[in-house]
Amino acid sequence: MAIVINTRKSLKTNNFNYFLLSISILIGTILRYNFSADKPADSIEISTLGYSLGHNFLDIPLDKVITWQQLLSPLRLDTTTAYSDVIHNLMTESTHPPLYFLLTHFWLKIFTSDGEIVSLAVGRSLSALFGVLAIPAIFALGCFAFRSQIVGQIAAALMAVSPFGIYIAQEARHYTLTILWIIISLACLIEAIRCIQQQKILPLWLGCVWVIINSLGIATHYFFALTLAAEGLVMGGFLLRDIKQFSQRYWWRIYAVGLGSLLGCLVWLPAVTGISGNDLTSWIDTSYDLDEIWQPILRLFVWGITMIFMLPVEGTNTFISIVSGVTMLLVLVWVFPSLWQGWKVAIASPLAGLSLQILGWFLGFAIFLFLFVIYGLGKDISLVARYSFVYFPVVLLLLGSILASCWQNNIAEKKQRSKLFKIIPTFFRATGKKVVVIILIMGLCGALSVVTNYAYQKSRRADLLAQVIQTKSQAPILIAMSYKTHSEIRALMAIGLYFQHLEKKTNLPTPTLEFILVKKTEKSPLLPDSTIAQILKEKTIPLDLWAVNLEVNENDLEKFNCWENPDILPKVNYSYELYNCR
Repeated sequence: MAIVINTRKSLKTNNFNYFLLSISILIGTILRYNFSADKPADSIEISTLGYSLGHNFLDIPLDKVITWQQLLSPLRLDTTTAYSDVIHNLMTESTHPPLYFLLTHFWLKIFTSDGEIVSLAVGRSLSALFGVLAIPAIFALGCFAFRSQIVGQIAAALMAVSPFGIYIAQEARHYTLTILWIIISLACLIEAIRCIQQQKILPLWLGCVWVIINSLGIATHYFFALTLAAEGLVMGGFLLRDIKQFSQRYWWRIYAVGLGSLLGCLVWLPAVTGISGNDLTSWIDTSYDLDEIWQPILRLFVWGITMIFMLPVEGTNTFISIVSGVTMLLVLVWVFPSLWQGWKVAIASPLAGLSLQILGWFLGFAIFLFLFVIYGLGKDISLVARYSFVYFPVVLLLLGSILASCWQNNIAEKKQRSKLFKIIPTFFRATGKKVVVIILIMGLCGALSVVTNYAYQKSRRADLLAQVIQTKSQAPILIAMSYKTHSEIRALMAIGLYFQHLEKKTNLPTPTLEFILVKKTEKSPLLPDSTIAQILKEKTIPLDLWAVNLEVNENDLEKFNCWENPDILPKVNYSYELYNCR
């Protein structure tokens, strides 16, 4: 009878856990797919779509006026394109491994007709799908690593509403797939260290799975190598503890996994060696100026906070941005004492202690590797938030474990010795369960901020620029941009793609719209035989010339009756001017 009752209780508990997980997955799905199609394309997303279709960007004509159909030709599906074309063009022109692009090639073919320009929403939907899958994945890892359903549930809830997680899931890029590989690889790492602690040999099948996952990770994003390096350093720390047993059989299986993972990385060595000197990566060169050298550390801290919660800080007035920043800081200070107590309780737990130690070491080593790349190799990978995906799941797992301790033990700040908290009324004290609720609510607010485009906006607002151009121009439009690398091609394509989206959405025709990419690398005088000069001579006026990131002298343009428009134009993260040619 007791067995039957216990079985029923266990079933009810499991059903309740699955129900809670389903809610997290549902919320995470809605947040990741909501409004993503309305956001403008980023230059790197154009890159993903073009290369995934097996096209290149070097076929776009330079120094020649083209239509938006010609400009967007790399985004047009050709069903005869082979997977080998995807690999060839990607490895020739870009700095990324091909796995995600091959998957996107297959994905785009399912939802796009032959000859049609691919939808940005379809391209982003694959990344969003992997982002949704990360929710049950981190739930499973939390349950496995900490032997606790509560840790798994809190980690899944954090993943569902993480502003950072939603930001990278709403981009047509490979970060969410890499996060899945990281989660699985971490599970293998934890099980391997448990085997070492028990002096057991790692199962052969698990070792093979680990090598395969690591190889898939590096084939998805080269920064997965930082994950492998951090795991190697963690394993090295446990080897030093067990140095007298380094020749035991259970260690040999670990060495074999390390060798297999290393071989999986070395396959890509020829492709990686040329990346550091590539023009496409020059924008992340580290600045060693005294007033800027400390900024990467601050940025890494800020990106870490946005993994948990955020408030509107972009697209609002300065007052709201400041209030949002101050509020986040105050909430962080308010809940920190309870989080610290939760950490001390969790690390002392015989079940959670080892996993916390492994993940804590991993996070410390990952940040150390980031600082080494920034200051040692001279590449400031803190400039953009997205590269922090390397340790994103670990941050959520560690916080999930701490919050689970707060929830289970109902840790209250009143238990601390600080006199400050004794004078705070009980209702306002950040007790254990209240801390969990506060952080999840703040996370949801951050998620909504990202979804509604008040946080993690695109670096270049092609949507705002397109709207300004459409509003200001009544005459035929020529958008001109200087060309240096195919990064400029993609930036111009983002503008053209939003014009197409705008025309479909409003059903209002845009005035005659043309584009030109000018091979001009410095602001030299506009000679009579230069491209822009020749085109301005040939074009029928009136004409509105929009100089977008165009290196040209306005005095030279006046020679061709093109006068700078006196209106004050809004800031849209592009350097641009309007010249009315009359």
